[in-house]
Amino acid sequence: MVKKKRRTGIIIIALILVCLLYLHASSTYTSYESEVEGSADSEVADWKIKVNDTLITADQTTTINIDSIDWETEHTREGTISPGTSGTITVTVDPTTTQVAFDYELIIIDKTVDETKLLTVTSVENTLTPLTKEDNIYRGIMTLENIKNKATDTIKIHAIWDDNGEDVEVDPDEETEKSDLIEIDFKAKQRT
Repeated sequence: MVKKKRRTGIIIIALILVCLLYLHASSTYTSYESEVEGSADSEVADWKIKVNDTLITADQTTTINIDSIDWETEHTREGTISPGTSGTITVTVDPTTTQVAFDYELIIIDKTVDETKLLTVTSVENTLTPLTKEDNIYRGIMTLENIKNKATDTIKIHAIWDDNGEDVEVDPDEETEKSDLIEIDFKAKQRT
């Protein structure tokens, strides 16, 4: 009987060892392979902003062409300027086909910045989100919602030729260049 008990114990131990070896062997040599195939294609967002009649397609400073100033005067012939004359310059920011929100800056160089300019800015207003001002730089935002709604931002720059009551000598044979009145630079940058 002792031999039988021994034999049964050896068989049980052998079975346990075989089970342990099987579990160990199957977990050690099992490997998993996962393979994923696919491609991701994304279109590049369109970036075209029209400022008045100037198309902006890159992150660079562009001088805005000022074709006309609406003069508010009763003592000067229409389309001309003289000391004391005030007027409004309209700048329209149109995102056209732009597909990203952007920040923009208007850098206004007037008499307070450059003495060779004739006009002084008295106020600036716009139709969309309010502009922020730092020195002669006005900053605005064109949101994605504005772009989706095809909104344009119309900025009105009110300016005056303030001669401080001093006599101004003007050569009648020399015509004042538009660049002598005021300079407006525009820069746009994608919002991050």
